[in-house]
Amino acid sequence: MNGVNLSATIAEKRREKGITQDELAAYIGVTKASVSKWETGHSFPDIAFLPVLAAYFDISIDDLVGYSPQMTEKDIDKLYQRLALDFTTKPFEEVITECEAVAKKYYSCYPLLYRLAVLYINHAPMAADQNLSEQVITEAIRFCERVTANSKDRELTYGAINIQASCYLSLKDGGKVLELLEESSFNTSTERALIAQAHQLLGTKKSAGNIANRLVRKIDGNVSVVDGYFAKQP
Repeated sequence: MNGVNLSATIAEKRREKGITQDELAAYIGVTKASVSKWETGHSFPDIAFLPVLAAYFDISIDDLVGYSPQMTEKDIDKLYQRLALDFTTKPFEEVITECEAVAKKYYSCYPLLYRLAVLYINHAPMAADQNLSEQVITEAIRFCERVTANSKDRELTYGAINIQASCYLSLKDGGKVLELLEESSFNTSTERALIAQAHQLLGTKKSAGNIANRLVRKIDGNVSVVDGYFAKQP
């Protein structure tokens, strides 16, 4: 995963260009001591200098600071597996805090937000109390809403809608599930099962139809989610 690494980038690009700290300082209009502090991480360039440095090194500002707004699928997978393990070995609040920091940093990486939503709904029952559990599920809904509002990936959007519906089921809000799914264009067995469970919560199970009712009997109980797929917990 990429992170802000401005100091190393300035030092690396200066050496690639074959210039001294004095020469870079003269070009930018600062002292050699300033450049030295930039490269050691003791201070950072004023924001007004970033375009000048990027243009001088012939790179983008994002490349200059060593930051990417997106994570690769491989990085997302690795992060997902590590955080899933952390939920079983570290304090719940500590892992949630890290998840929040990652989400804030990569708020436009919709595959990541989707996977974080999956993590949240799967591990919310591990929270110390019901209020915290519900807060985590509500945050998962917020991630899903951002994915569905902005992602152009139809499959990802479909997965996020189902995760969001599952979150509302966990919150015992059958009305929100129906609001999300009853006019969906996908009409899959997963959606029909979620709709049936929502009707069951609302006491209108029969209106879900015979097929949906059969699906409810198959998955009745606690719902867990694994990347968009629903299965009965042991």
